[in-house]
Amino acid sequence: MNTLWRHLESVFHVERTRPAFGAGLRAALAVGVPMVIAAIQHLPAATWAGMAGLFVTLVDRGGPYRDRALSMGAMTLLGAVMGLVSALHGSDGAVVLFTWVCVTACGFARSYGDTPGLMGVVLANYTVVSLALPAQDLTDALIRSGLFILGGLWAMTLALVLWPLRPYRPARSAIAVCYRQLADRAEEVGHWPLEGPPVPVNVVEVVDWESRARQSLEGARDVLASTRRARAGESDRGEHLLVLLEGVDALLALLVALPETLEVAPREPRYQALRAEIHRAFAEHARDLRHIALALEQERREEAPSTWSPDRARRVMASLSEEGALSDSARASYSHAIGLLVRMREYSDALLDVADHLEDGRPVELDMPVGPHPASQRRRPLLEPLRDNLGTDSVIFRHALRLGVTAALATALVRMLKLDHGYWVIITVILVLQPYSGLTFRRGLERTAGTLLGGALAAGLVVLVREPAVLLVAIMAFFAVAIAVKPLSFSAFQVLLAPALVLLAEMQTGDWELAGVRISNTLLGGALALIGARLLWPSPERSRFPEEVASALRADRDYLLSVAAARSDSEPEVREARRKLGIRLLSAEASFQRLLTEWRGSSRQLEPTMALLAYARRFGAAVTAVAASLQWHGRQDLSPVASYAGNVLEDLALAVEHRRVPSPLPRSWVQQEGADALFSTQMDRLVRQLTVLHHATVRAAPQLSS
Repeated sequence: MNTLWRHLESVFHVERTRPAFGAGLRAALAVGVPMVIAAIQHLPAATWAGMAGLFVTLVDRGGPYRDRALSMGAMTLLGAVMGLVSALHGSDGAVVLFTWVCVTACGFARSYGDTPGLMGVVLANYTVVSLALPAQDLTDALIRSGLFILGGLWAMTLALVLWPLRPYRPARSAIAVCYRQLADRAEEVGHWPLEGPPVPVNVVEVVDWESRARQSLEGARDVLASTRRARAGESDRGEHLLVLLEGVDALLALLVALPETLEVAPREPRYQALRAEIHRAFAEHARDLRHIALALEQERREEAPSTWSPDRARRVMASLSEEGALSDSARASYSHAIGLLVRMREYSDALLDVADHLEDGRPVELDMPVGPHPASQRRRPLLEPLRDNLGTDSVIFRHALRLGVTAALATALVRMLKLDHGYWVIITVILVLQPYSGLTFRRGLERTAGTLLGGALAAGLVVLVREPAVLLVAIMAFFAVAIAVKPLSFSAFQVLLAPALVLLAEMQTGDWELAGVRISNTLLGGALALIGARLLWPSPERSRFPEEVASALRADRDYLLSVAAARSDSEPEVREARRKLGIRLLSAEASFQRLLTEWRGSSRQLEPTMALLAYARRFGAAVTAVAASLQWHGRQDLSPVASYAGNVLEDLALAVEHRRVPSPLPRSWVQQEGADALFSTQMDRLVRQLTVLHHATVRAAPQLSS
């Protein structure tokens, strides 16, 4: 019951984002214009162009224009090829075999990412429709393919030509999101209480601001890299955006290190004025970050002077020092905090200058300790994703086989029972089956609920009106609203898409009773998908989650070792290790969310597991604070604590992998003599975070082994 309730909550969940009105209008025009032409010219075959407009529009997920053009163009060409399949009039066995081969191949497209995976799903659906509605002969099939190409080109024209073409707009928007997330964090720290204990960590909220910021940063890096590859040669604007992107990475590290430093700094009342100045700097820095985001979004120059300075905090600290009110630990911690504020001020000045000159084409002349990240220049070989996923241990490989076999069985059942519009059964199987069991069940609920409500809505509409012109307007409206609300709620998208598809099919066939047929076929397809997920190579998340957690713990270890061997946190090895840690933590957190969809007990039982992930991130934050201080204190030897913590982290990773309780913590690391106060404080915090992480792993062991 708990699992069902969590799935129902996800069905009715609404994201906090804006509707995609532009995408909805494009979808309505992509489908509606060919349908209007078909109605005026009395050309029923032209409705295939409308279907092409729908399918090609569905694979447009935004982002760089080059990527959008490639995905939409590929869908247009492949759809035209699949249109020729409609000329095949083979036996039922041949159709079943062909369905298995094509749907399996389409499922394997997930190896190349989300957009190719979506294109594979859409292409598999069109293949099923083509097989279910065969052409009369080769000429008819060629006409159908030609109409699909025309419909696809019309959809591409709407998306890429008639709408304003700004090549760098997707990259600017993606980077602006990063700066707004950094601004939110800076503002939050600026409102921390001046006295008392620091703000507690909410271990239940695993995906915190740092993981969201890292996810946005990696997404922006991919968008900008794709955009720059599509441009002939280098451009000043591309270089400006690259600097702003790498500025996000640098500021993200500072916004992790500075709060960590404030948490360990003394909090007595005598330091309240000093902390107030540091907090004020955070709040004013948030305004600078929002100005950069606004400059990226508005695409025009609008200078705004920045007023905050670390000198105010420095003067307060000098006053406290003259009064003899600073202890050694306070002097070390607050000196380090002010030093980080100075670096933040330098970054802010440089990034504001770049943002204010995005439009005038002035070359970048900056001396920032950040350069192009190797990930922004590297491209994977074309066949590498296929090689990586060719094996039974690959989730994508098993999903592709499961999808193909279940679709083939559904095809055989439909042909054996001679079901009316039986291709809806197969389409439901393709849409519902997901690589993960929990997501399959949730998608089945969304699909079923959407079809029931949407089918009922279509049935009620055709009772009231059967005028083709009115129904055509209704179809366009349903498509427009469905695509517009998809970013907010996938369930609402399903509800609104169902009547549009039913009405589209009814206009083609003249059968006004299709709503009930679609509902029954959807229920059958959903049942087949759930059976396939249960019986065919099931891949429960609980078998993969420990490996994801172990990878995150080893990434913590590698990050610490890279910091111990470095002289500055701006060295490429440190930045790459920090990035890999962020990606590993994102992967583990995503795995946990999938585990939650499968968990049959109370979500409270998974609290130790959530705590384990949260403290793995907290340990990484402590390492970031150490990395940021390498330039402030004398060269201290980090190798003893790095060796101690590295061995503990490796044991924790092995314990998680083998579903066992970790070994007891070894004898505590002994602080080296002659260490400065800042170094001693940071090492104590690092070991304390390691102890908490070890305790969380012990508590999580029963859930990991169940």
